[in-house]
Amino acid sequence: MAAKKPQKQQKPQSAPATTKLNLIALKPLSKTPETQTSSPASVEPPVPIEPSVPAEASVSAEASVPAEPSVPVEALPSVETPTSIAETKKILKPIKRSPSPPAEIDPSLPENPDAIFQAVGILVGEVAFSDKKASVTIADKQYPLFYASSHKKSFEALKIHLKKTAQSQLRLIVYPKVMHFPKREQPYLIGFQLVGFTSVNVTPIQSITPSDSSTIDQQLQDREFKLSGLWQFIPVCQTPCITIQKNFSDSRLTYIKEAPPEQKVNFMKASHIPLLWRNAPVRPFRFNPKLDKEQQGQASFVEIKATFLPDKDVFEFSSLRSRPSNMPPRSLKAGKKDKAQALQAKNQRKQELGS
Repeated sequence: MAAKKPQKQQKPQSAPATTKLNLIALKPLSKTPETQTSSPASVEPPVPIEPSVPAEASVSAEASVPAEPSVPVEALPSVETPTSIAETKKILKPIKRSPSPPAEIDPSLPENPDAIFQAVGILVGEVAFSDKKASVTIADKQYPLFYASSHKKSFEALKIHLKKTAQSQLRLIVYPKVMHFPKREQPYLIGFQLVGFTSVNVTPIQSITPSDSSTIDQQLQDREFKLSGLWQFIPVCQTPCITIQKNFSDSRLTYIKEAPPEQKVNFMKASHIPLLWRNAPVRPFRFNPKLDKEQQGQASFVEIKATFLPDKDVFEFSSLRSRPSNMPPRSLKAGKKDKAQALQAKNQRKQELGS
C-alpha cells in the first residue's frame, strides 16, 4: 500500500513539464523588448501595454510597417456618412469668379475732338426684292433692307441694277437698324438701312457724308462696322449697347422746333446697337434707380470697329479707334416732355381714326 502512493503523485508533475517546453519555444521572441511585453499581454490581459512601450517607439514602429492600411481604412467610413457627402458637395460647387479686369487703354491712342455719333458698315450678301420690299441674305439668314428719304436714290438704283443684271451678290454700305421691344426677354430684331452699293460693273453710289463717302468702302472689311456712341445698358436689352444719337446741327434744330411732336420724337430717336465687348476698358453705364442723379455717373463715348455676327445677331468688338471720353459730341435727344406730347398726339389720332 505504501508503494502505490508515490506513483499517483508522479502524474500531476507532467503538466509543469509541458509548460516548460512552451517556455523554451517562446525564448527566441524575448530578444526584443516589444515581444517580451506582447507575449505576457496575450497571456495576462490586465497588464497595460503603454507603460512598457514608449511613445517614440510606437511611432517609429508604425512608420516602419508600410503594409498597414491605416489611412485608407480610416478614410472610408467618413466618406460613407451622409454629413461628409454633403460637405464634399459643398466643396465641389463651382466658384463664382469676379469679372475679369478691364483692359488697359493703349497710351498711343489719340483723342478725337471732332468725333460724331455714327454707325455705318459693309455687308456682302444676296439682295432680293419682293412686294416692294427688299432683303439681304447673309450666311443663310435673311435681314430686311430699308431706306431713308435721304437715300431713296440709292434704293431705286439698287432695284434697277437687279432688273438689268443677274448679279444679286452685292457689297452694301449700310446703317444698322435695331428694333427693341418693351419686354426685356423678347429678342430684338436687326435690319439694315441702305446707303450705297458696289458691284463689278456699278460704281459706288456716294450718298453719305462727303468726308466718309470716298473712304468708307476702303476703310472697312466685309461685315465690319464703325460704331461711335454711348456705351451703356438700356432697360429693354440684356446685352449692353452702343447708343447712336442724332448729331447736332443748326438746320436740324430749326427743323425740330417747327416739326409736330410725333415727327420730332421720331427724328430724334436713338439707335441702340447690341455689342459684345469683353474686358472693355470702360464699363457700360447702367442706370440705378436707387441713386440720385448726381450719383448716377454717365456713359462713356467710344469710337470702335466691330464685326457683325449673323449667327448670333449681334456685333462684336474688334478694335478701339480713339480714347474713350466723358464728353460726348453735341446731339439731339427727345426729352420726357417731347415724348409725352408725342404719345398724347398718337392716342388722339387713333381715337379720331376709330370714330
